[in-house]
Amino acid sequence: MRRTPTPLRHRLRRAAVLVLAALAAGCASANKRYEQGVELEQRGRPADAAQRYIDALKKDRSLADARVRLQDAGARAVEQYLAEAGGYETAGRYGEAADAIRRLDGMLADAAGVGVPLNTPADYGARRRATFDHAVDQAVNEAGSAVARRDFSGAVGWLDRAVQRWEPTPAARERLGRARYDALFGWAEGEMQAGRYRAAYDRAGQALSLGGGYGGDAEALQREALRRGTVRVAILPVGARAQVRDTLPQDLFAELNDELSLNHWNRSPLWMDVIDPVATGREARRHGGARQAIDPATGAQIGRQLGARIVVVMELDSIRRSESDVVTQRRTARTSAGADTAYTVREGRGEVWARVTYRVVDAAGYGRVLDTGTATARSSARFRRGDYKGDWHTLVLPFTDRVLFGERGNGYGRETVRELVSGLSSELGREVFDTVLRRID
Repeated sequence: MRRTPTPLRHRLRRAAVLVLAALAAGCASANKRYEQGVELEQRGRPADAAQRYIDALKKDRSLADARVRLQDAGARAVEQYLAEAGGYETAGRYGEAADAIRRLDGMLADAAGVGVPLNTPADYGARRRATFDHAVDQAVNEAGSAVARRDFSGAVGWLDRAVQRWEPTPAARERLGRARYDALFGWAEGEMQAGRYRAAYDRAGQALSLGGGYGGDAEALQREALRRGTVRVAILPVGARAQVRDTLPQDLFAELNDELSLNHWNRSPLWMDVIDPVATGREARRHGGARQAIDPATGAQIGRQLGARIVVVMELDSIRRSESDVVTQRRTARTSAGADTAYTVREGRGEVWARVTYRVVDAAGYGRVLDTGTATARSSARFRRGDYKGDWHTLVLPFTDRVLFGERGNGYGRETVRELVSGLSSELGREVFDTVLRRID
């Protein structure tokens, strides 16, 4: 009777088949690359052919024919690369000559990686160094010419290429650093002249980061860019329109504006001179804006009075409440007059979502809005409260039940207010500064 193969034997047989299939695919792939190399050799492209032979040997080290052909094609490729570099040097294109040498270096490394070292002329090391040195010299000269015609980006590109590709000597690195400093400092001066002070500050900072004692001009330029580019900003208190304001907790505005003033608006970031929140709040109140939303035109007027160039007005324009998992319990009670009655205890989870819209206003533009954004916050907490159709103060209740009817600020608990204030202030503090900074050149 024939035995049925076990599951283990099935798995082993399948694994063996997969291994054999993979080996066969690898051999086919290696042979394909070998054939491509032969074809490229016949077409007079020894460097490309050598690379195909290298690829074939990476797939299958046992291909003896590929090794033999790599030796032959590689020798002719070495000659080809050196002739190419020599042609570029004769034409004075030293950067391209150096890149041809780098391609030769890559082929030599790849061939050695598959066990086929290729020979180079005895003077290859000296020639390689000389080519790279000429390329670095040319990069410095080209960068200087680019700076003279105010092509600062092109100048930095030449210098970066030299540092990254042509292995400069310590002395050459010093020259490249000096040239890079000059290019970046010239770039910074150009940005200053164009009134792009933040860009000027950044380019001067890049120059300073080079170190090397190239001079203190970049530091002085940074200070001047910061002086000219810093913008005076008035950030007015958060307010709301009457229909929204009447549904909010009484202490939300005071806590939110206090949090913003103490932990955000009194810490001006670079490029912003935020006017003292006490002064902006006082001026806002003079225009009726204690808890009232201030429109952009009025905000611009306040900003001009405070000497601001940019004003931020903010409005809490939306708030939503919802309840879930609510359980209701009816309880009997007596009034202080002795009448029987009942009240309800409701328990569940309440969620509140609020949104503040802020507008960045041009103070000189009579209310022209430059940018708009929003900040939102969400609060979720368990609640337990009592509901009574009449005056709950007339109920005779134990203390544990009286607290269910305590002051709740339009139905908002203290934890809800704190969570909303924390979320809104964090997002507003970040978003308002980021939005204003985008408007500053």
